[in-house]
Amino acid sequence: MAKRWIGMGALLMLLMPALASAQEAPGVEAEVEVEAEAEAEVASEEGNEANATGRAFVGDTALLSEVGRWEVGLFGPLRYGLSEKMELAVHPLLFFVAPNAQLKVSHGTRGGWHLASKHQLTYPTLLFRLMAREGIGGILPADRAVPHILSLQSELLVTREVGAHKVSLGLGVQVAPRVGESQLVSIDLPFVYPRTAAMFGWATGIMSVHMQGPIAGKLGYEADVRAFTYPGVDGAFAVEQGAALRLTTSPGFMAQLGYRLSYAGYPFGTMFNIAPTLELAWGF
Repeated sequence: MAKRWIGMGALLMLLMPALASAQEAPGVEAEVEVEAEAEAEVASEEGNEANATGRAFVGDTALLSEVGRWEVGLFGPLRYGLSEKMELAVHPLLFFVAPNAQLKVSHGTRGGWHLASKHQLTYPTLLFRLMAREGIGGILPADRAVPHILSLQSELLVTREVGAHKVSLGLGVQVAPRVGESQLVSIDLPFVYPRTAAMFGWATGIMSVHMQGPIAGKLGYEADVRAFTYPGVDGAFAVEQGAALRLTTSPGFMAQLGYRLSYAGYPFGTMFNIAPTLELAWGF
């Protein structure tokens, strides 16, 4: 009898670990499931962050900001991702003297190229009237009549992503119909003449090549060439080239420092100019 009880006790001792393991199994499975969910959540967050980083500060490309995302620059425009197909922008520094609005519309992807069109409407009359005076800030003669001007600029953009780099091409036109008496003269200043010539002539053609991408870590670059032509104005043209180093610490902040060159033909001859550029931008 004693040997029987001893045998049963030994058998129970052998079975206890298995029973305990069987009792713990659901807890282990739950723990494994929780860990898997956590890993999936982290992967999802990393994916969203990577996607947000890829769509952050892409203003001069055919890509649009994330839906619901705001971006504002120290000197640049305020942008808002209205939908997957549309992005709105205004330039806050000029808005109260030159009311403006810009709409970028995505047209999908063709052969690996992102297609978009950008349309900008500006009413610069108030700004010109402020500049038509004597003394500080007076760029135009004070006795010149300034008409009502509506500047319309449309540009077709295509962008191809080559790895983490983005290559964009642009082709556009600017016209500026005027109403009322006009005694305006051209503003023969670098970077200003190309953007106001249509308001003294009848149109400006615009072509551009733009690139941006990473260099190492959070350091990246942006470079572009932009050419302007003015049909009907003999000898007038402009070619601008810019490049900058860009530090993007997160999808929420970007700092950029660089230069911009201008070689342009004016009614009186040609000029070469260079200017430093600085931009700070925030996204949220």
